[in-house]
Amino acid sequence: MNMSICPKCHSKLYKVYYQNIEVDRCIKCEGIWFDATEAEELKKLRGSENIDIGNPEIGDRYNRIQQLIKCPRCQGKMQKMLDIDRHSIWYEQCTQCLGIWLDAGEFKKFKQNFQPHNLMNLTQIIFR
Repeated sequence: MNMSICPKCHSKLYKVYYQNIEVDRCIKCEGIWFDATEAEELKKLRGSENIDIGNPEIGDRYNRIQQLIKCPRCQGKMQKMLDIDRHSIWYEQCTQCLGIWLDAGEFKKFKQNFQPHNLMNLTQIIFR
Protein backbone atom coordinates (compact mmCIF):
# COMPACT_ATOMS: atom_id res chain seq x y z
CA MET A 1 0.00 0.00 0.00
CA ASN A 2 1.31 3.44 -0.87
CA MET A 3 1.47 5.47 2.30
CA SER A 4 2.08 9.07 1.46
CA ILE A 5 -0.05 11.38 3.62
CA CYS A 6 0.71 12.71 7.11
CA PRO A 7 -2.09 11.98 9.60
CA LYS A 8 -1.60 15.39 11.26
CA CYS A 9 -0.89 18.05 8.61
CA HIS A 10 -1.86 16.00 5.52
CA SER A 11 1.44 16.68 3.73
CA LYS A 12 3.49 14.03 1.94
CA LEU A 13 5.59 11.48 3.79
CA TYR A 14 8.96 10.34 2.54
CA LYS A 15 11.07 7.33 3.42
CA VAL A 16 13.99 7.65 5.83
CA TYR A 17 16.39 4.79 6.50
CA TYR A 18 18.55 4.10 9.51
CA GLN A 19 20.59 0.89 9.49
CA ASN A 20 18.15 -0.75 7.04
CA ILE A 21 15.07 0.20 9.08
CA GLU A 22 12.62 2.28 7.06
CA VAL A 23 10.35 4.89 8.64
CA ASP A 24 8.27 7.64 7.03
CA ARG A 25 8.73 11.32 7.89
CA CYS A 26 6.47 14.23 6.98
CA ILE A 27 7.95 16.90 4.71
CA LYS A 28 6.12 19.69 6.59
CA CYS A 29 5.62 18.92 10.29
CA GLU A 30 8.46 16.33 10.37
CA GLY A 31 6.49 13.86 12.47
CA ILE A 32 7.50 10.22 12.00
CA TRP A 33 5.48 7.07 11.23
CA PHE A 34 6.81 3.79 12.61
CA ASP A 35 5.34 0.45 11.59
CA ALA A 36 4.52 -1.85 14.53
CA THR A 37 8.05 -2.76 15.69
CA GLU A 38 10.22 -0.08 14.09
CA ALA A 39 10.31 2.36 17.01
CA GLU A 40 11.26 -0.45 19.39
CA GLU A 41 14.03 -1.60 17.06
CA LEU A 42 15.36 1.90 16.46
CA LYS A 43 15.44 2.94 20.10
CA LYS A 44 18.09 0.24 20.68
CA LEU A 45 20.41 1.57 17.96
CA ARG A 46 23.07 4.14 18.79
CA GLY A 47 22.52 7.38 16.87
CA SER A 48 18.99 6.56 15.71
CA GLU A 49 17.64 9.67 17.44
CA ASN A 50 19.13 11.60 14.50
CA ILE A 51 16.15 10.64 12.34
CA ASP A 52 14.06 13.00 14.49
CA ILE A 53 15.07 16.30 12.87
CA GLY A 54 11.86 18.19 13.59
CA ASN A 55 11.32 21.21 15.79
CA PRO A 56 9.77 20.05 19.10
CA GLU A 57 7.74 23.29 19.34
CA ILE A 58 6.05 22.46 16.04
CA GLY A 59 5.58 18.88 17.26
CA ASP A 60 3.89 20.20 20.41
CA ARG A 61 1.41 22.18 18.30
CA TYR A 62 0.48 19.13 16.23
CA ASN A 63 0.32 17.03 19.38
CA ARG A 64 -2.63 19.13 20.58
CA ILE A 65 -4.85 18.11 17.65
CA GLN A 66 -8.00 16.62 19.16
CA GLN A 67 -9.80 15.42 16.03
CA LEU A 68 -9.87 11.80 14.92
CA ILE A 69 -6.56 10.80 13.40
CA LYS A 70 -6.52 8.04 10.78
CA CYS A 71 -3.62 5.64 10.38
CA PRO A 72 -1.52 6.50 7.34
CA ARG A 73 -0.84 2.78 6.75
CA CYS A 74 -4.29 1.14 6.99
CA GLN A 75 -6.69 4.08 7.61
CA GLY A 76 -7.63 2.55 10.99
CA LYS A 77 -8.45 4.60 14.06
CA MET A 78 -5.47 6.09 15.88
CA GLN A 79 -5.68 6.10 19.66
CA LYS A 80 -3.89 8.59 21.94
CA MET A 81 -1.34 6.85 24.15
CA LEU A 82 0.77 8.13 27.04
CA ASP A 83 4.33 7.03 27.74
CA ILE A 84 5.69 8.10 31.12
CA ASP A 85 9.29 7.86 32.26
CA ARG A 86 11.82 10.68 32.09
CA HIS A 87 9.51 12.45 29.65
CA SER A 88 5.74 12.28 29.32
CA ILE A 89 4.98 11.65 25.67
CA TRP A 90 1.54 11.66 24.09
CA TYR A 91 1.59 9.76 20.81
CA GLU A 92 -0.89 7.99 18.55
CA GLN A 93 -1.08 4.26 17.93
CA CYS A 94 -3.18 2.49 15.33
CA THR A 95 -5.67 0.11 16.91
CA GLN A 96 -5.43 -2.20 13.86
CA CYS A 97 -1.83 -2.41 12.58
CA LEU A 98 -0.22 -1.15 15.84
CA GLY A 99 2.00 1.39 14.08
CA ILE A 100 2.77 4.62 15.94
CA TRP A 101 2.97 8.29 15.04
CA LEU A 102 5.44 10.47 16.92
CA ASP A 103 5.31 14.22 16.38
CA ALA A 104 8.53 16.18 15.78
CA GLY A 105 10.87 15.84 18.76
CA GLU A 106 9.03 12.92 20.35
CA PHE A 107 11.26 10.09 19.10
CA LYS A 108 14.26 11.64 20.86
CA LYS A 109 12.27 11.72 24.10
CA PHE A 110 10.86 8.22 23.46
CA LYS A 111 14.39 6.89 23.07
CA GLN A 112 15.61 8.69 26.22
CA ASN A 113 12.77 7.12 28.20
CA PHE A 114 14.29 3.72 27.63
CA GLN A 115 17.95 4.45 28.28
CA PRO A 116 19.22 2.23 31.08
CA HIS A 117 20.36 4.05 34.18
CA ASN A 118 24.09 3.59 34.60
CA LEU A 119 25.71 2.96 37.99
CA MET A 120 26.66 6.63 38.39
CA ASN A 121 23.07 7.76 37.85
CA LEU A 122 21.76 5.17 40.30
CA THR A 123 24.33 6.23 42.89
CA GLN A 124 23.24 9.87 42.56
CA ILE A 125 19.60 8.88 42.94
CA ILE A 126 20.22 6.69 45.99
CA PHE A 127 22.36 9.18 47.90
CA ARG A 128 20.26 12.32 47.39
